[in-house]
Formats: sequence, C-alpha cells, structure tokens
Amino acid sequence: MLIKSRCIVLHRFPYSDSSWIVKALTEERGVVSFILKGGKRKDSPFRGALDPLAESEVVFRENPQKAGGDGLLFVKEATLLNWRPKMRDDLMSTAVAQVMAEIVMRYAPPGVPLQDEFLLLSRALDGLDAGDSTNVFARWLLDTCDLWGYHLDLNMCSRCERTLDQAAADFHPESGGLVCKACLGVETPRARPQTVQGLWALSYGQPMGENRVFVENALLTYLRNHIGFLKEIHSLQWLQEIRKLCSAQTT
Repeated sequence: MLIKSRCIVLHRFPYSDSSWIVKALTEERGVVSFILKGGKRKDSPFRGALDPLAESEVVFRENPQKAGGDGLLFVKEATLLNWRPKMRDDLMSTAVAQVMAEIVMRYAPPGVPLQDEFLLLSRALDGLDAGDSTNVFARWLLDTCDLWGYHLDLNMCSRCERTLDQAAADFHPESGGLVCKACLGVETPRARPQTVQGLWALSYGQPMGENRVFVENALLTYLRNHIGFLKEIHSLQWLQEIRKLCSAQTT
C-alpha cells in the first residue's frame, strides 16, 4: 500500500556506505523509519528532500506486516517543500530545532496519525526561520505539553484556583503548579524570579527577554517530570553550549 504524506525529518544516520536510515514525523503515520537505499549518492533522487529538519512530501510503501511503526519503510518519491535556510544559518535556531525534533522522535506515539504534532512543529520551525526565536521554543513546549495531556495553566494559582493578576510567586515543575503570593505566604519560593516573570510574559504572548532561558528550562523540567524522559535528549547538551557561546558574545 502506497502512502502519500508530508513529513519533517527528525534524524538521519548511516545504514551502509551508500544508504541512510531516516526518522521522520509524518502526518499520516506519526513517527516512522525510512530506509533510503543509495541516498548518499550524488545522483540520488532523494538528495536534499530527506536531510535533517527538511519538510517534504513523501510517497512510501507501508509494510502490512510491520503495522506498528516499528519497521523500515521504503520511500518511492520525495519532494522538498521547505528547507528553511534562515533557520539553518542561525546556530541558536538550529539547536532549538534539533531539541524539538529529538523530543518528538523519542516520545511522540509511533504508527498513528499526528496531524496536530506535525502542524505544531512545522509552525515552530517557520517561526525560527522568520527570526522570531524569542518565544518559539517555550510556546512549542507549552503547546506540546497540552497536546500530550499535560496541561499547564499559566493564569491560575494551583492552590486557591484564583486567576492570577500578576506574576506568580513560585512554580513547581513536578506538579506544574503556579502559586500566588498570598498562598505562598512566608514560604521560600523554589523558582527563580526570572522564571515566574517569564511565565507571566509567555501567558500573555509578550517577549520574555532575558527570562527566556529560565522559562524554557522550567518547561523542559515540567515535561521531564510527566513523561519521565527515560531516554536522554542528547541535543540538549549542544543547545546549552550554544547558549553559553551566545551569552559570552553579548558580555
């Protein structure tokens, strides 16, 4: 059976001297594994279309004996739709994109339609390509948590359940609870002021400025606590290195 679907390439690694294994997020079948025989050759018909982070339209043959998303699928055609060159020219944007791709690759359910996850990731990559990196990663993390059933309400105190009229006094990533000043009382907050101020800005779609990294780390911790993150996200280490490099260049 031939399937036609848009896909975003999440990861690619060598299979032989001339071939690749490609992990991709497809709208029709979720996260799947493609085998590209001869994909390394200069005259390969797949050249460019199934590079990491490329968005393409693919036609592939589904193996009915491997109907759980755990088998290698053979690609018949691949057409590049979006290369996002501006995103690739920026180290920070590329690092963020790779972290998002790896989270999807490791934790999105395989073998089932994932139109919402595809649209969410595609829009986030478009934002990075447009140079709007301020809130893209944090918003994607927040929306992904919501999509996977880990809703995080940034506008309500988790203790008194009242709507916040200012930035929360604390944030507990293990539960996802924001705590207002009245409920915190004399307790010492565990979250940094930059985190709760950034979450407040994010909730209203405002730029987080220098608080962005604190918010991203808090949302990653929240996702870790709910998913378990039993598998290490290797690209996070590279993102941390890029953050340090960018910070050093601005000081």
